[in-house]
Amino acid sequence: MDRSRRLRKGPEFDTAYQKGTAVRGPLLVVRVSPNGLGRDRWGFAVGRRLAPLAHDRNRVRRRLREAARQADGEQGRDIIVVAREGALTAPVAELAAELRRLLRRASKGGAPGERRFAGDAEAAGQEQKQEDGR
Repeated sequence: MDRSRRLRKGPEFDTAYQKGTAVRGPLLVVRVSPNGLGRDRWGFAVGRRLAPLAHDRNRVRRRLREAARQADGEQGRDIIVVAREGALTAPVAELAAELRRLLRRASKGGAPGERRFAGDAEAAGQEQKQEDGR
Protein backbone atom coordinates (compact mmCIF):
# COMPACT_ATOMS: atom_id res chain seq x y z
CA MET A 1 0.00 0.00 0.00
CA ASP A 2 1.66 3.24 -1.10
CA ARG A 3 2.08 6.24 1.18
CA SER A 4 -0.60 8.34 -0.56
CA ARG A 5 -3.20 5.81 0.61
CA ARG A 6 -2.13 5.91 4.27
CA LEU A 7 -3.06 8.15 7.19
CA ARG A 8 0.31 9.15 8.60
CA LYS A 9 -0.07 12.34 10.62
CA GLY A 10 -1.77 12.94 13.94
CA PRO A 11 -4.27 15.53 12.66
CA GLU A 12 -5.42 13.10 9.94
CA PHE A 13 -6.16 10.49 12.61
CA ASP A 14 -7.78 13.09 14.89
CA THR A 15 -10.21 14.21 12.17
CA ALA A 16 -11.26 10.64 11.41
CA TYR A 17 -11.72 9.91 15.13
CA GLN A 18 -13.85 13.02 15.72
CA LYS A 19 -16.02 12.88 12.59
CA GLY A 20 -16.06 9.15 11.86
CA THR A 21 -18.53 6.39 12.54
CA ALA A 22 -17.18 3.62 14.78
CA VAL A 23 -18.16 0.00 14.28
CA ARG A 24 -16.93 -2.75 16.60
CA GLY A 25 -16.40 -6.43 16.00
CA PRO A 26 -14.70 -9.21 17.95
CA LEU A 27 -11.33 -8.72 16.18
CA LEU A 28 -11.33 -5.08 15.06
CA VAL A 29 -12.76 -1.63 15.62
CA VAL A 30 -13.18 0.37 12.42
CA ARG A 31 -13.72 4.13 12.18
CA VAL A 32 -14.87 5.49 8.82
CA SER A 33 -15.04 9.15 7.85
CA PRO A 34 -15.57 10.66 4.37
CA ASN A 35 -12.50 12.51 3.10
CA GLY A 36 -13.58 14.01 -0.25
CA LEU A 37 -10.42 12.82 -2.03
CA GLY A 38 -11.98 10.10 -4.19
CA ARG A 39 -9.72 7.41 -2.73
CA ASP A 40 -9.61 5.57 0.54
CA ARG A 41 -6.84 6.33 3.02
CA TRP A 42 -6.03 3.76 5.69
CA GLY A 43 -4.62 4.05 9.20
CA PHE A 44 -3.77 1.14 11.49
CA ALA A 45 -3.52 1.21 15.28
CA VAL A 46 -2.17 -1.57 17.46
CA GLY A 47 -1.82 -0.58 21.09
CA ARG A 48 1.13 -1.30 23.32
CA ARG A 49 -1.23 -2.77 25.90
CA LEU A 50 -2.36 -5.30 23.30
CA ALA A 51 1.16 -6.27 22.16
CA PRO A 52 3.99 -4.97 24.37
CA LEU A 53 6.76 -5.90 21.93
CA ALA A 54 7.25 -3.71 18.84
CA HIS A 55 7.84 -6.64 16.50
CA ASP A 56 4.46 -8.13 17.53
CA ARG A 57 2.67 -4.81 16.90
CA ASN A 58 4.40 -4.50 13.51
CA ARG A 59 3.42 -8.06 12.57
CA VAL A 60 -0.24 -7.34 13.35
CA ARG A 61 -0.03 -4.08 11.36
CA ARG A 62 1.38 -5.92 8.33
CA ARG A 63 -1.43 -8.47 8.53
CA LEU A 64 -4.01 -5.68 8.81
CA ARG A 65 -2.55 -3.97 5.73
CA GLU A 66 -2.89 -7.21 3.79
CA ALA A 67 -6.49 -7.58 4.99
CA ALA A 68 -7.15 -4.01 3.83
CA ARG A 69 -5.74 -4.83 0.38
CA GLN A 70 -8.16 -7.76 0.14
CA ALA A 71 -11.13 -5.71 1.38
CA ASP A 72 -10.33 -2.57 -0.61
CA GLY A 73 -12.95 -0.53 -2.41
CA GLU A 74 -12.44 3.05 -3.54
CA GLN A 75 -15.10 5.24 -1.94
CA GLY A 76 -13.23 8.33 -0.72
CA ARG A 77 -13.05 7.50 2.99
CA ASP A 78 -10.53 7.73 5.79
CA ILE A 79 -10.53 4.36 7.54
CA ILE A 80 -8.84 3.65 10.85
CA VAL A 81 -8.52 0.00 11.82
CA VAL A 82 -7.83 -0.67 15.50
CA ALA A 83 -6.77 -4.19 16.47
CA ARG A 84 -8.44 -5.97 19.36
CA GLU A 85 -7.03 -8.95 21.23
CA GLY A 86 -8.31 -11.63 18.83
CA ALA A 87 -6.47 -9.97 15.92
CA LEU A 88 -3.12 -11.11 17.31
CA THR A 89 -3.72 -14.74 16.32
CA ALA A 90 -6.45 -14.54 13.67
CA PRO A 91 -5.50 -15.55 10.11
CA VAL A 92 -5.38 -12.83 7.46
CA ALA A 93 -8.43 -14.28 5.67
CA GLU A 94 -10.48 -13.95 8.85
CA LEU A 95 -9.25 -10.39 9.40
CA ALA A 96 -10.17 -9.49 5.80
CA ALA A 97 -13.66 -11.00 6.16
CA GLU A 98 -14.28 -9.09 9.39
CA LEU A 99 -12.94 -5.88 7.87
CA ARG A 100 -15.27 -6.21 4.85
CA ARG A 101 -18.22 -6.89 7.16
CA LEU A 102 -17.45 -3.89 9.38
CA LEU A 103 -16.95 -1.58 6.39
CA ARG A 104 -20.33 -2.64 4.97
CA ARG A 105 -21.91 -2.04 8.35
CA ALA A 106 -20.32 1.40 8.70
CA SER A 107 -21.44 2.43 5.22
CA LYS A 108 -25.07 1.42 5.84
CA GLY A 109 -25.74 4.54 7.79
CA GLY A 110 -25.27 6.45 10.92
CA ALA A 111 -24.47 10.04 11.53
CA PRO A 112 -20.83 11.09 11.76
CA GLY A 113 -19.55 10.47 15.25
CA GLU A 114 -22.19 7.80 15.95
CA ARG A 115 -21.02 4.57 17.52
CA ARG A 116 -22.35 1.34 16.07
CA PHE A 117 -21.86 -2.07 17.57
CA ALA A 118 -21.44 -5.01 15.23
CA GLY A 119 -22.32 -7.72 17.72
CA ASP A 120 -25.37 -6.78 19.73
CA ALA A 121 -28.14 -4.72 18.14
CA GLU A 122 -30.24 -4.84 21.31
CA ALA A 123 -27.43 -3.37 23.42
CA ALA A 124 -26.99 -0.61 20.85
CA GLY A 125 -30.71 0.14 21.08
CA GLN A 126 -30.52 0.29 24.88
CA GLU A 127 -27.53 2.62 24.69
CA GLN A 128 -29.49 4.89 22.34
CA LYS A 129 -32.41 4.97 24.82
CA GLN A 130 -30.02 5.95 27.61
CA GLU A 131 -28.61 8.78 25.51
CA ASP A 132 -32.12 10.01 24.67
CA GLY A 133 -33.02 10.01 28.36
CA ARG A 134 -30.18 12.36 29.35
